[in-house]
Parts: sequence; structure tokens; C-alpha cells
Amino acid sequence: MAVTTRRREEPRAQPVGPGQFLRDVYDELRKVVWPTAGELYRYTLVVIFTVILLGIFIGGTDYILAEVARRTLYNNGVH
Repeated sequence: MAVTTRRREEPRAQPVGPGQFLRDVYDELRKVVWPTAGELYRYTLVVIFTVILLGIFIGGTDYILAEVARRTLYNNGVH
């Protein structure tokens, strides 16, 4: 026997003006737990280190693939 459930219809929200929207944004931002200066410093170092590491990896991979292509595909007809 199949059991079906009826979905409750949620009341539609009233259109909100820009003033109410900005008040809601302000209220939500007050709930945010902002990082301390020490946490912010550590997170910044992690991001910088990760970007440098990924840049080296992507640059190295690009260089290696370019050399492989240059030596195999673009060797001016010399085999």
C-alpha cells in the first residue's frame, strides 16, 4: 500500500523594500563570528602559501607539457 503525504503550502513572503532588506542584512551580519587578528593572520598565510604552491605546480606542469609538445610535435620535421 502506497502512502502519500500532502505537502504543506508555506505562506508566501511579502515583497520587501530596500530598507527592510538592509535591516535584515545588518541583523544577519551581527550574528557572524568574525575571526580574531591572529586567526586572520594565519588564514592569510595559509591562502598565500596555497596560491604560491598551486602556482608553482601549474607553472611546472605547463612548462613540462610545453617542452614535450615542442620536442614531439614541433620539431621542424626532424625525427
